[in-house]
Amino acid sequence: MDLIESLGKPTIAAVNGFALGGGCETALACTVRIASENARFGLPEVKLGIIPGYGGTQRLPRLVGKGRALQMILTGEMINAQEAYRIGLVNEVVPAPELISRPKRF
Repeated sequence: MDLIESLGKPTIAAVNGFALGGGCETALACTVRIASENARFGLPEVKLGIIPGYGGTQRLPRLVGKGRALQMILTGEMINAQEAYRIGLVNEVVPAPELISRPKRF
């Protein structure tokens, strides 16, 4: 994840569906995150007694603030794309058919 974050070129995560655990942490390492309307985000590994292992505990608070990050990390609950946009986890929410074409505009 550090390699993605420090690549030196912008990286764009286009999320369609579930981005849980490592998938969410991969998106967090990207420069820009775009989600379809049916995307879901979360760090459910805490429900198994383990912590997010790919930098989620560091990157998530930087994006959404300490309180929101702790809520997601400690509960392991999923949030939908609109909530992810509202708290600053994703930059944009688009209809699913536009998800692949939207990053091409960057």
